[in-house]
Amino acid sequence: MGVNFVIIAENILNRTQEEINKEFGVRKWSEKEVLPEWELLTYKGKSYAQWQFPPRFFVKEEEGEEESWEALRKYLVRAKNFFGGDILMTNDVVWFGLPEKGEEERPGYYLPGALTENELAPPDYEKHPELRNIEELEGLIW
Repeated sequence: MGVNFVIIAENILNRTQEEINKEFGVRKWSEKEVLPEWELLTYKGKSYAQWQFPPRFFVKEEEGEEESWEALRKYLVRAKNFFGGDILMTNDVVWFGLPEKGEEERPGYYLPGALTENELAPPDYEKHPELRNIEELEGLIW
């Protein structure tokens, strides 16, 4: 069993599922089964979108992990700008999953904590010029 990110965006701009699919795409498993990359949900009367296929969790301790974070950070900044709200993040070891469709309240359910502006800020490119050319989601593990 692996550990994966759980990433949810506040949908402040009230993007529709159609708009989200156009921006971030869908995965086509078969002719009949198409799953969006980000899926809308409502919790306590507010709109959110959860990234359905996030990358595996990594700890930024080893040499080279700055590149992995930068590849994810750039994608998350794009998501934050698109949805207009905070990006909430945890991992699937400590998180209890989504409320059922149409279920606004769920015992034990909570939203993950928001990433800070500092966590989503670009790195110091003077110190780390190699990070400037990292592409969104480049080199991450699923």
